[in-house]
Amino acid sequence: KSLVDIASSLEPSEVKESTREVMYNLLALERDLEAARQGAGGADPEQCQKLRKRITDATTKVSRLRATASNKHAQVMEPIRTEVAQAILSRLAKIKEDQDLFALADVDGDGFVSRSEFQNFMNDCPGNFSRDQLKKLFDYLDDARVGRLERDEFMRAAIVFYRVSRPSVDLVQTMGVAQGKLVRKLDVNEILELLEGPIKEINKVVRVKCRAMKDGAIGWATATGSNGVVFVEQKRVHFQVKSSTTLTDVLSAKACTTIRELKDGELLEVFVWEKIDPTTGLRRLKGRALKDGSVGWATIEGNGGTVHLTMV
Repeated sequence: KSLVDIASSLEPSEVKESTREVMYNLLALERDLEAARQGAGGADPEQCQKLRKRITDATTKVSRLRATASNKHAQVMEPIRTEVAQAILSRLAKIKEDQDLFALADVDGDGFVSRSEFQNFMNDCPGNFSRDQLKKLFDYLDDARVGRLERDEFMRAAIVFYRVSRPSVDLVQTMGVAQGKLVRKLDVNEILELLEGPIKEINKVVRVKCRAMKDGAIGWATATGSNGVVFVEQKRVHFQVKSSTTLTDVLSAKACTTIRELKDGELLEVFVWEKIDPTTGLRRLKGRALKDGSVGWATIEGNGGTVHLTMV
């Protein structure tokens, strides 16, 4: 029954036909399993073997279908999430820089952002987002499917990553022609988190205020030059599994439930950048497994020095 529930919840419309086919096969399998269970003496060995194969095939098909749907859904929702993030950051730039966005949205202070709180919060942000867009985005952010957003889920609505695409890109104190004091040079492939922008200047140069994930350095960087050359570009960040590890439900590796094993070669799209697990000291990140759409936390490097995840 759980497989039927998974299949029936898949999105988007492009996979509905495949979903119907999988559901039909699952329902037929469920009927045959129940008939075998209730039959006199149960199923014979040959029938058991056939049922096991059907269960394995059905599970594989559902996993593939779930991955296809999850990846397609992300393709649809990520542009909307990025627009919303830029609107939220634009609002934040006009108030205190150290303002806690989550506290601003969590009006009743219960530690979660409800659907109505999310809608009201976005009503105070620039941009013209429809109620339907915000409803779909809320569901997209709600990893636990419980109708409310925890801090990490809500904050993902305000995160946009950039990757440095050219050598010797300057990170400076201010935007504009003067640019101010050099903070430091950015490395190729370094990951940045958007704080403000992108802003297009009169000379057609596009700049972004950002935070370097490597060391927390903050400043302005040129995203696109006046001639169209790209220096830093918006990217969805992925890590690859180099040594098998577990995907868990929470940050703490000591107080968690395993979702499943991550195998060598799998890709994780980063939802929450690496954090230190206070219970173990391990560096962990939250992401979505492209293989089946599972969302959870994984360890980047073990205490023994084993590297489990590397950025690609």
